Amino acid sequence: MRFAVEMGHASAGAVAHHISAAYAIHLRRRRGWTGSIFNHYVAIPIDAELFLDDLVLWLHRPPDAKMEGARPEACWTGDSAYLIPKSVAWITTERVLAALSPGGAGRSAYMRRKTQPIVPEIIAVLTGRIARRSHRALDDVPARRAAMRREAPERSNIEKIAQFVAEYTHLSYEDMRSASRKRAVSKAKVVAAVLCTRNGASVAAVARLFGRSRSTLIEQAERYRELQPQLFAHAERALDTCLEREHTQECTPTRSRTA
Repeated sequence: MRFAVEMGHASAGAVAHHISAAYAIHLRRRRGWTGSIFNHYVAIPIDAELFLDDLVLWLHRPPDAKMEGARPEACWTGDSAYLIPKSVAWITTERVLAALSPGGAGRSAYMRRKTQPIVPEIIAVLTGRIARRSHRALDDVPARRAAMRREAPERSNIEKIAQFVAEYTHLSYEDMRSASRKRAVSKAKVVAAVLCTRNGASVAAVARLFGRSRSTLIEQAERYRELQPQLFAHAERALDTCLEREHTQECTPTRSRTA
């Protein structure tokens, strides 16, 4: 049994005790079982800013026997709550769907991402294998980000779009990868994040590339959508034009006046 639990004011031990005690009582009453039911729990801390969407997709992975670390056939998941809106009243999906796509297409992104393999390095984080190799891996966020950047299949597409947005906004790619909080740089990162998610990438992957908080990118995208509703549309049209021409001639982004 695997549970994704967001810690509030209780410890991991207290949460595990409440879950196991309630379920043990249920099984004893329903099946008449006695004695110990659960093995000791193993807590694996996960940085939700970086891995929330990956965690949910991994928990909901299909029971494919050919897949490494496949989910057991008899294991129930909350997958239906993400496929059919409000089908499971006690599961809240908004946060995860927003993490998958700040552009409001979270459910489509969820279904698309479910068909894609999860990077082995990310599985190592979710299953605690990185933690077993090095206790420092759980405390060193920059080290984890560097590990995730090595072989991620989304990386090349994200970098390509980030480079396009850098030229589109008259910045350098180094500015996009920097820790600068200048308005122009932050705005360009948000534009790149939205374009990347509309082209199949996850917000978490973009956040890892830019070294930014996933929630910050989502909040900024929502704010720009309210203040400058044409911002992302103009950038997306310019990107589409660029991609159509890239095989025939050099692509030079043309920035919209309202961007």
